[in-house]
Amino acid sequence: MPNLPAQIGSGTTVFTTTDEVTRLEQGTVQNLLATTGKTLLVDEEKMIDAATAISGSGPAYVYYFMDAMIQAAKELGFETAQAQLLVSHTFSGALQLFQQNALSCEEWIKKVASKGGTTEAALEVFLQSNLSNHIADGAWAAFRRAEILSEN
Repeated sequence: MPNLPAQIGSGTTVFTTTDEVTRLEQGTVQNLLATTGKTLLVDEEKMIDAATAISGSGPAYVYYFMDAMIQAAKELGFETAQAQLLVSHTFSGALQLFQQNALSCEEWIKKVASKGGTTEAALEVFLQSNLSNHIADGAWAAFRRAEILSEN
């Protein structure tokens, strides 16, 4: 199951094989899939549905969050192009920091959020609205739908 960024060589493709597939054949398949980005070999086929919920659908989740931030930036007075620049570079920079360091998301959040500051105020709203639970609920809904679709 590849995801949309595979179009630009930045995708993630999760795959599995059967016991009949040799190590050499598995390596060949993995090398072929790696031309579209990163690969992840899983032991159980059901993990393909889980990957669909997280990585396959994930780009849309990111775009949804980005769009909400772009709309907020516009409401705060930025022009559309300015809002898109602010949001896209914020995501890009945060992702690069995450990829280049061994810190967890929680540790990065602590580095950004100072006591009584602006980030803490926003995070409190996210916590009160159970945003992380809603995101998890969405991923579970996608997973259940992927299971249904894979049965057909």
